[in-house]
Amino acid sequence: MASLLGASPLSSPTASKRSSESNMLSIDTKSTERVTWTPHLRKYISNGYAEHPDIYTDDFRVLDELRNDCIYMEANEKALNRLIKYYAQLVFIGSKFPIDVGIEFPWHPAFSTSNTDITSHRNMHYEKACVLYCIGAMYSQLGNAENRLTTEGVKRACNFFQCAAGCFKHLQDVVIPEMRIPPTADMSSGALQTLINLMLAQAQECIWQRAAMDQLRDGTIARLAIKIAEFYDAAYELATHSSTQGVFPKPWLTHMQVKALHFNAAAQFRKSCECISQNKYGEEVARLRIANSLVKRAFDMIKSFFSGTPMVSNTVVSDLRSLQQIIQTNLARAEKDNDVIYLETLPSESALPPIQKSEMVKPTPPAEIADPVAIMLANERRGSPHPVIGLPLFQKLVPFAVHQAASVYVDRKERVIKEDIIARLEELTAVYHSSIQSLNLSTTLAGFEQTDGLPGHLQRQAAEVRQSGGSQALYDMWEKVQQASTKNLEVLEDAFNALDDEQESDESLRSRYREQWNRPESRVFTAEMVSQGQQHRNTLMSAQKADQIVYRKLDTWAKIIDILALPEQELEQSVPGSENTESASNGREAVEQLRRLMDEMDEHLVMRRQITDKAKRISNADDISPALLKKAAQLTAKSPVIKIDPAQFEELFAEELRKYDDLLMQIDQQDERQNQILRELAQVHQEYCTARENESATAKRERALQNLSQAYQKFVEIRNNLQEGLKFYADHGRSLASFRDSCLKYCHHRRAESDQIVERLSLGMSNLSINGQHVRSSHPPNPNEWGSQWGH
Repeated sequence: MASLLGASPLSSPTASKRSSESNMLSIDTKSTERVTWTPHLRKYISNGYAEHPDIYTDDFRVLDELRNDCIYMEANEKALNRLIKYYAQLVFIGSKFPIDVGIEFPWHPAFSTSNTDITSHRNMHYEKACVLYCIGAMYSQLGNAENRLTTEGVKRACNFFQCAAGCFKHLQDVVIPEMRIPPTADMSSGALQTLINLMLAQAQECIWQRAAMDQLRDGTIARLAIKIAEFYDAAYELATHSSTQGVFPKPWLTHMQVKALHFNAAAQFRKSCECISQNKYGEEVARLRIANSLVKRAFDMIKSFFSGTPMVSNTVVSDLRSLQQIIQTNLARAEKDNDVIYLETLPSESALPPIQKSEMVKPTPPAEIADPVAIMLANERRGSPHPVIGLPLFQKLVPFAVHQAASVYVDRKERVIKEDIIARLEELTAVYHSSIQSLNLSTTLAGFEQTDGLPGHLQRQAAEVRQSGGSQALYDMWEKVQQASTKNLEVLEDAFNALDDEQESDESLRSRYREQWNRPESRVFTAEMVSQGQQHRNTLMSAQKADQIVYRKLDTWAKIIDILALPEQELEQSVPGSENTESASNGREAVEQLRRLMDEMDEHLVMRRQITDKAKRISNADDISPALLKKAAQLTAKSPVIKIDPAQFEELFAEELRKYDDLLMQIDQQDERQNQILRELAQVHQEYCTARENESATAKRERALQNLSQAYQKFVEIRNNLQEGLKFYADHGRSLASFRDSCLKYCHHRRAESDQIVERLSLGMSNLSINGQHVRSSHPPNPNEWGSQWGH
């Protein structure tokens, strides 16, 4: 049975010799480049905390030393402790500094063999996430390095693997959500869950190995084995999901499948051994046959995937071969005994009771990872630093939560000023002016007082329309809009045509060379480009629909706009005069009442400007810093490093914001009085219109003036619409040009690659593979990389 005690392969494409001989996987740490905290933190402390940074010289040095340890990481407990200390300090200083302190943190993705493949973010939580990933990876390496031929070695390996799973679980549940940016592919939820399941499988495998070494009952060992298989199966399913495709190397995927089959077979074998003691000889044979079939499937998988260098370790193959020999030996004996002695009917596989699972492991992050701040504080109270993570750095800095609280208060204060005071007053004023315009009171008052000629405001409006060129100027702008729209559509078509031509060329060559042409099809790489191009097309279609609405509006108002653009004398002649000189007395009382109400509103408009100015003065003098510092001192009275949350200042915020209550009350009064005035204006205006209904000449004049005034508003509205259209097409044109250039560069790259492949095929290189090194070197970047490599 000794050969059944182990199980697992290559740790990664760059696995060490020891790892390649192991039957388990270990994870390589992510690599990074040199970064220095000191200049950025010195600057931030000087500007954000108003303290002299020299106070924290030792803290800067320690933090930089810990960061530099990330560049060259070896798999030993000393290096692991340094990583854990760096992670713990990152957690602590997260309460002192914002996410972005101006430092770009560069990290290469896990499993990458490219030196140029790197992702950088100005995000302290991204740094923390990558460091925690490395801690989990190092735990896996330490677990894989243990001598699992001894009881203590198996126990330590199991603990290491559970710690690794715990680190990845903590990364998934706590740290990644704090980043506020999408995680890289190797730290996506699916990728991390894959690693969690893999580490738990290997930890459970250690438990199973210990059970076999201690010669526990076969049923117990079977229940442990079936859970191992379940962990490996879950890891494989997630690793091959579309969201994680390409993250893990192929040897890992094969390893997970083979191991799952191995332990399913081992579970059936152990269960068959239990059947002997229970006199279930038919079930024994059935389970041995299932076990034999599972092992055969594993070997068939290995043979189908490998054509030379194996993609799983020799130890995994050896373990599988030993298991096969034991199963076949027992199967031959069991079949003979049953055929000769017991003569039991063999149950079908579906009729066999399932093997119960015993899950003995779980993700267990070390305490220094789960809550490092609490550990540092506990040791500080005892008067001695923690042996691994030490005392927190930058203890004397005012917690960043205080600065966050100040920022929160400023935001709320600005919201009160901008939204509750200024914006609300502007909204009230806009409602008033809109109501005046809808009632056309300006024209009504002007028409009443001036029975001949044009009111002054209408003369100015007419002069503006006349000087601008009338409706013809709008039609000319419309033509320019259409030209810009057509040009943008042509640019988009150029991009689509380039992609279509490249795809047709690829399909033609694929048809010509058949299986020799085994590079990925064009649509694999162009899906994102086509989707983006379709978005551009939809945008253009929506814009063209909007253009048509503007054109119909222009056609509707063109004639009356042209009347407004007539020479002044002709325009005056086009407006009828008032023939009934006695009618003036009929509406004078209503007009005077309208004017009184509008004069009162003018006074209110002046008061609103005064309220706005006063609010700005109060805001400029509103400094909550002393009150915040006093409150922070109260909160940290028991400990200088206690964690403070901005929510703890809510009562202080509410108290400080009460200074604006008087202004808000005045705005409520403005709102109430304006509603009363608008109701009275509408009522008086209706009475005025009723009184003038029978005065046909005066009514015609007022309607004419109203139409001309409305024509001016439409002229301005249409002109603005067309100007916005021209600006939109200009901006969108630049975006389309960039999109077209990306498509052309992609097509040029694919054509050059096609030429190289055709040339090699013509020289007899019929075994060209998309996984070959010579193709990979010229392989077009995946869609996620187009932005950086193609300027997309």
